Amino acid sequence: MLILAFNFLLGILVFSLKNTLTLSVLETSLFFALLGVAFVTFKRYKALCYNLMLFIIGFAWMGTFSAHVLNSDIDEKFFNKPISVIGKIDSLVEQSGQKSRFVFQVSEPFKGKIKLSWYGNNTKLPKNDETWKLRIKIKHNNSYQNQGGFDYEQWLFYQKFDATGYVRRSDNNTLLSKSTSLSVNSIRQDIRQRLSAQLAEYSFLGVMNALVIGDRSLINSEHWDLFKATNTTHLSVISGLHIGLISGFVFMLSSLLWRRCASCTSRLPAITLGAYFGLFSAFSYALIAGFSIPTQRAFIMAGVVFLSLILRRQHSVWQLYGMALLLVLVLNPLSIFSIGFWLSFYVVAIIIYGAGQHKDKHLIIRLLYIQLLISLSTLPLIAWFFHLGSTLSPIANLVAIPVFSFVSTPLSLLGTLFSYLNLEFLSHISFTIANQSLIYLSALLQFLTQIEFNLWHYTQSSWIDLILLIIAVLFFLLPSALKLRALSLVIIIYIWLHPNEEIKQGEVHVTVLDVGQGLSQVVRTQNHTLLFDTGAKYPSGFNMGDAVIIPYLNSQQIKQLDLIIISHGDNDHIGGLDSVLKKINSQKILSSVPEKISKSSGLCQSLPTWEWDGVVFQMLNKGHNFTGNNASCVLKISNQNHAIILTGDIEKKSELHLVNTWGDQLKSSILISPHHGSKTSSSTQFLKAVHPKWVVISSGYKNRFNHPAKVVMDRYKEHQIQTLNTNCTGQIDIQMADKITFTQYRKSKKRYFQRSCL
Repeated sequence: MLILAFNFLLGILVFSLKNTLTLSVLETSLFFALLGVAFVTFKRYKALCYNLMLFIIGFAWMGTFSAHVLNSDIDEKFFNKPISVIGKIDSLVEQSGQKSRFVFQVSEPFKGKIKLSWYGNNTKLPKNDETWKLRIKIKHNNSYQNQGGFDYEQWLFYQKFDATGYVRRSDNNTLLSKSTSLSVNSIRQDIRQRLSAQLAEYSFLGVMNALVIGDRSLINSEHWDLFKATNTTHLSVISGLHIGLISGFVFMLSSLLWRRCASCTSRLPAITLGAYFGLFSAFSYALIAGFSIPTQRAFIMAGVVFLSLILRRQHSVWQLYGMALLLVLVLNPLSIFSIGFWLSFYVVAIIIYGAGQHKDKHLIIRLLYIQLLISLSTLPLIAWFFHLGSTLSPIANLVAIPVFSFVSTPLSLLGTLFSYLNLEFLSHISFTIANQSLIYLSALLQFLTQIEFNLWHYTQSSWIDLILLIIAVLFFLLPSALKLRALSLVIIIYIWLHPNEEIKQGEVHVTVLDVGQGLSQVVRTQNHTLLFDTGAKYPSGFNMGDAVIIPYLNSQQIKQLDLIIISHGDNDHIGGLDSVLKKINSQKILSSVPEKISKSSGLCQSLPTWEWDGVVFQMLNKGHNFTGNNASCVLKISNQNHAIILTGDIEKKSELHLVNTWGDQLKSSILISPHHGSKTSSSTQFLKAVHPKWVVISSGYKNRFNHPAKVVMDRYKEHQIQTLNTNCTGQIDIQMADKITFTQYRKSKKRYFQRSCL
């Protein structure tokens, strides 16, 4: 069963790597060839053919399931313009600052599942299961595509959203009907309102709320950062561990009580009754959590075990593991896009292995061994998915797991139960102890994060390196009698010494990050790093520093910046700066608006020409008294063969000044399009002086300014200039060596579920 499940998983994985939903001629030929092989050799090699068929079925199932999810009923005419729709709120409404978010199931004028945001102070905030008429604007699923960043577009596909959008201000936004039935969502909404009122003074309100109903929207950023820095985020919301522990506890308690009745056990074995209660408790807890995809997976894994006990089937642990894996993938093959899927099944496999070791040791020793085993074995996956890890996570989890499992979670649940039973005193005691346990735990976690070597960063390379790293860790954890531990050292040395891309003397790499309607570029030479602009910050608190720049710098193991240049004071260029400075040190910060930067080192115009590792940096915008966009810092970067100009938001007035000041010295191979391709920039005189072969534009997908302007794109075409736009390519890497090489992130990482480039 386990091998069959793995082959089914392999088929799903192979399809997930495709960049188109349709099959090519080669893929079709291979598909039928494998079917033919299975048919011809079935009598002689039945086991092999069964596995081959499971691989083919997995491949076909992933394609069929994906096609169904992507087959939206929303006509193209409804996108990118205001429309009126009628539908139902189908989730808890998350509120942060001036923004509310919820899932909206549209019924008219089309049918679809949409993720909506509602900005502003809403006196009539929507609630679960209410039917509304709303004036909205929607767009195709989209995300910033950068190395190290969160792939929101993939997440939207995994969650089966047809589109995203926001509610526009309108008098026509009307509540049509309230919920009249008792639903899971209404119960969860009621629990959250009750907890928010009752626990308002508790510092860990958000965490306790998450442990009860799986809603992490109330966890503050300070606590979330603390959990991330110690690899304990999996404990702060309802997870497979919590569902397993609660259902396991109910199973043991009900079995123990049933055994005390001799006549009862003669009619129904205690283990069978306990399995019924365990199954019911797992289902109930998953239901309270909204039956989200992670809790569905946890329920299935627990359910397979309990059903085998109820049906009195004798299965090995690994057979049950294979059944659970197969069932999860059959119900939702898109689970492979979830980090939780990989971590949960991986960790369960490690637990099964660890439970079979050292059976002659004391229970506490065995539990400590399993915990250490989990912490060490999950480091490769954590490093791969998050590009960083905590070297002290074994210590953090060694304390955090029992605190969450035996104190914080059960007492939070008991406190909620007592609250509904109007036992306020017991409820208060339960919540107080749960909150205090988290306070003590956070003090320990905070201490661990302050240790210098706690965090380490990992540069994502290839799947082969990940697999080799997992094999190395597993070899190290195998019994010493197998004499395979030495191989783990050999593999780690190979990975360590494996040649990575290095920047040579005289070379320069410029990365134009995909920050939507904004600008941010990272410039690297052999030994130095410069950050030019930091993208935007939004009223909700979301900013490009946290979402894009920091993850990218971490993925490249860049821990310090030699220089930050902020071209000017517009939000889409300076917004992410504060977040960057909280995580990354910079030796110097220069700008055309030093008064807006607390740690500013002065005006960028005052910076003389300098050289890093054989690469010349020259500030061009000098000798003027411009303000606003035209005051933007303009930087020319040159090596022996090529040059690139970073322009900020300069407009025609500043462009003319540059032409008059520098003339032919402006000539460069690459130009970062001034002002995102606005029609107020990229004048003919300026383009003639720079004479670039390529223009790189940083603009947002379907942005409200319609950047880049058609007249500017036509002008680029007239001058025979090739263009690349981040709203189409995602992150753009420019390598200037003997020749110029461009790498487009969306093109290199293309998957069939991503939006088409428009």
